[in-house]
Amino acid sequence: MKSGKKLLLVLSVAFAGVFCFGLGVAQAQGEDIDTQTSVVLLTIPATSTLVIENSDSSKILWQDGTAEEAFSAGYVDMDAGKPTLYVSANNQWQLTAKSSGFNTVSGYTKAIGDLRLKDAGTTDVTLSSFTPLSATEQEVASALVGVKSENHPLQYRILLDYQKDVPGTYTATVTYTLTTSAS
Repeated sequence: MKSGKKLLLVLSVAFAGVFCFGLGVAQAQGEDIDTQTSVVLLTIPATSTLVIENSDSSKILWQDGTAEEAFSAGYVDMDAGKPTLYVSANNQWQLTAKSSGFNTVSGYTKAIGDLRLKDAGTTDVTLSSFTPLSATEQEVASALVGVKSENHPLQYRILLDYQKDVPGTYTATVTYTLTTSAS
């Protein structure tokens, strides 16, 4: 009887192996695999944003000595950081400034070059000292790489001349332009 039990055990193991293996083969033959691909495409243009804070700068010279001091120095400095420009660009960029000049006061038109500008920022600055503005765009700052919210606190200086500058209110408009390169 020992050999009968042995034979039954061998047959049971063999049957179980064939049965399990057969299921495995049947399972593999029943699988269906389908693969597809998807392409994600995003085109990003050269883009930039220019934000200006404290855009207007004004000062009144009084007859309390401040006017006399300014004329003696030959200039008056406007408040630093008025305006402050924030530059964001995703590529090479250039910030420029130009002015259409001063209004006419009592028949006198102050020279555009009497309006000076400097950038007191610490990064990518071109105009680090007071430079005369003109009707032609002048570079204020630039970089070969993109930036995010890079700040440029600017300051104006207006030259004064006792012999030319008649009493009145002088106004000049300055236009800032931020340009990015397409490549």
